[in-house]
Amino acid sequence: MPKINTTSIKTFPNCDTLRIFKYENSQNYHVSFYAGPNYAKNCMFQKTLKTKNYKDATLKAKELWKSFDKKTVTKRDISFDDDIAKPFFISRLKKYDAKGKPDYAKKEKNMYLNFIKPFFEDIDYRNQDALETAVEEVVYELKKKNIKDTTISKYINLLSLMFQKGFKSRKIDIMPDLPTMKRINEERPMYYPRELKQITNNFEKNDDPFPQETSDYINFCRSCGVRPGLEPLRIKRFQTRLISVANSLPILKIYLQTKTKQKHFLPVHPSFTEEVYFPRMMTRYPDATAEDYLFFPEEKNREKLYERIRKNFSRVSRELGLYYLNGKERPLYSIRHTFITNRHHKGISIDVIADASSTSAKVIKSNYLEHDDKTFIKQERELFKDYYDKKSPAKVLQKY
Repeated sequence: MPKINTTSIKTFPNCDTLRIFKYENSQNYHVSFYAGPNYAKNCMFQKTLKTKNYKDATLKAKELWKSFDKKTVTKRDISFDDDIAKPFFISRLKKYDAKGKPDYAKKEKNMYLNFIKPFFEDIDYRNQDALETAVEEVVYELKKKNIKDTTISKYINLLSLMFQKGFKSRKIDIMPDLPTMKRINEERPMYYPRELKQITNNFEKNDDPFPQETSDYINFCRSCGVRPGLEPLRIKRFQTRLISVANSLPILKIYLQTKTKQKHFLPVHPSFTEEVYFPRMMTRYPDATAEDYLFFPEEKNREKLYERIRKNFSRVSRELGLYYLNGKERPLYSIRHTFITNRHHKGISIDVIADASSTSAKVIKSNYLEHDDKTFIKQERELFKDYYDKKSPAKVLQKY
């Protein structure tokens, strides 16, 4: 919970337990006073006064204290968890089950149980101010833990959906105002192909099955527009198909569900089919069935498996001195950046890359190419073409 700024506390001798104060993360005054066991678990009435002015806060606080009638407070028989949260997650599970993605509902529920729930256990969800104060506290604590704005916005969005469900079911009378979180698309520098080759070679030095299969997984991610993570780990063998082509290597076609499409057909680079899929993956588990996973078929827990892959990838990348580029981290997901940017450098249309990667041309331009030096150089050369047409590079370099 956010800490109270102790220097801001003001009490009123003739007003019993009444006090006003500010939280360390807020400029507005809050009021609190004893309201009795029927009102709240901690017996206290608390509300934001929505003013930074001390005199205004004092007047509002005294008015609330004088007008509050403890006798009219009935015993609290409401629960945010029972009345709002549980019905919401039941409906979310049904929704995601229908889409074949029950893990999404589980992830959202864990976000609520592990962090959000403690802030809402002791509040009257019919009180708009109480809800808004609880949300402020959630945001404050997340920021204190150095959680990125992109992640915080996911918590805010989850709360918004819960409130909407409560509002539609007429349990919440007025929708609270939620803080807007600006989503920051952070730079994720790509790995260069030679660097990924170093990483996969490091895994292949070990003859154990896990590092060998991790190398195959990395090579797959760099050979197509898949999102490194659970998407490729959930692919089963029946989702793969080989298309025969006259006088050529068969084309590997994979269909899967992505976060933007129910069914996405994934083209894979021919070199992966030739160098990894046929000679390694298809011979490693000769008795595998159509229902077995394509990667790590003997591992049942996909979430736990992904965490193991992610941590080992980061460890090897750090050991090789590759994890940081220009002070920016390059986690496992940066491989997607590698594929998209590399295809762009090869002259492939952004629309074609976007369709193959289950994203949009707009997202590729803003999230991937915006920070790429080669793309920037090409843009600069085209923008100032008149200068480069007139100047000799050799003469320009003589000045430096």
